[in-house]
Amino acid sequence: MRKKELKEKGITLIALVITIIVLLILAGVSIATLLGENGILSQTEKAKVETRGATVEEECNLWKINKGMDSQTAQETAQTLKGLLDSLEERNLITTEERATIEETGKITIGNRTINFGKEEPPVEKPGNPDSETGIFTTSSTIDGQKASSTNPTIPEGFKPVDEGKAKWGSSEAGPTKEAVDEGLVIEDKDKNQFVWVPVDNFDEFKRENGYLNGKLQSCNFVSDELTSGKYYEPDGDGEKVDEGASTTVKEAQDMYKSVKDNGGFYIGRYEAGAEDGNYEESSGWSETTKVVCKKGATVYNNIKWGLSMDDETGGAVEVARGFANQQGYNSKSVKSTLCYGVQWDAVMKWMKDVENPNATNEDGTYKKYIEDSTGMGWYKDNYTENSENKTGIDIGSGENNKSNKVKNIYDMAGNIREWTMEAYDTNGRVGRGSHCNSTASSDPVSNRYNDNSGVVRPLIGFRLALYLCK
Repeated sequence: MRKKELKEKGITLIALVITIIVLLILAGVSIATLLGENGILSQTEKAKVETRGATVEEECNLWKINKGMDSQTAQETAQTLKGLLDSLEERNLITTEERATIEETGKITIGNRTINFGKEEPPVEKPGNPDSETGIFTTSSTIDGQKASSTNPTIPEGFKPVDEGKAKWGSSEAGPTKEAVDEGLVIEDKDKNQFVWVPVDNFDEFKRENGYLNGKLQSCNFVSDELTSGKYYEPDGDGEKVDEGASTTVKEAQDMYKSVKDNGGFYIGRYEAGAEDGNYEESSGWSETTKVVCKKGATVYNNIKWGLSMDDETGGAVEVARGFANQQGYNSKSVKSTLCYGVQWDAVMKWMKDVENPNATNEDGTYKKYIEDSTGMGWYKDNYTENSENKTGIDIGSGENNKSNKVKNIYDMAGNIREWTMEAYDTNGRVGRGSHCNSTASSDPVSNRYNDNSGVVRPLIGFRLALYLCK
């Protein structure tokens, strides 16, 4: 009996073990069926992902149809895409991480579906984003998109860079060389008005200097560039605005000084101010209908007063110069036009100080400097009959820049006609610079100062435009 009892117990234990093993096998099969790679839960999750992908793809296709891609701007398309992604994210059809991927790449993979949201790639813009047909810059920028400086000037919106001789601008890969800047970089607007960049490497030296008369330095008898009261403006480091009650000229001068400091220079008219053909009578001078230009071969703007008086800057060169930018449709936030300031004229003289004049020699046989004796480098009494109509920018002859009336790519600062500036000489007089075709080059060189009553109209006195950059 004892043996029989033990045998039955042994069979029961084996059966129990077998049962447990069978149960474990069944459990494993069930778990695999439920949780395995091809299990029920995995297949369910895959189905959910595929369903989500199908829904997102369908929404995307509807979006492409409804948004009108051909008629939308890139900005409108981006805004429409934002609305789609907002909707998908709110309904948990995409995650925040997936949205970031879509915004960055324009597509995403959900399950077996790669969905292209049709995001428009932003156009690759060159510095200044020049117009494809005209080359005119639609935004102010340096040629290479790098930081502006005296040797890498900003080309203002509405202008294009023009290579002239050795003065080459460079490209979007590399800006101009210092040598190219020193030759006189030229810009041109849609109507072919041209201006030359004047670098101011050291702002501390942006101040007025004596000029030459009869080969010797003149004394500084000027009063001011910008105030009839005689107060001379010194720009503050912080560039704070002047009182609102200050005159237009004071505000303009402050903005101009600050612009030169911030940008490393300014632009000056390549030519004396001229008048558009057909709307200017030399005998009557300036009128409301006269359109000013800065072009080669134009009728020079002659017989023009500075203004009605020292306290009234209308009706003359100041008003015409300030109105030029508006007349041309320049963006006032990009660039503004003024009558050339005395300090700007002197900045050009500093820039030209090393230019030699092969037509004028010292006792030791060395050449004199162009700024102290402009013989042969401008239209003066001895040669003006070749340009008796005083046209702007007419070449005296062939040869290098420093052997003609084009110096640093700027024409006729010496000779042809005298030019009004913003500089005051005394309480009634304003200063003209350079000289005219009835003078001699040795006594009235390019740096010469001349003063006259601001309200008078005389022959052979006109003006030159200047531009300063705005932020």
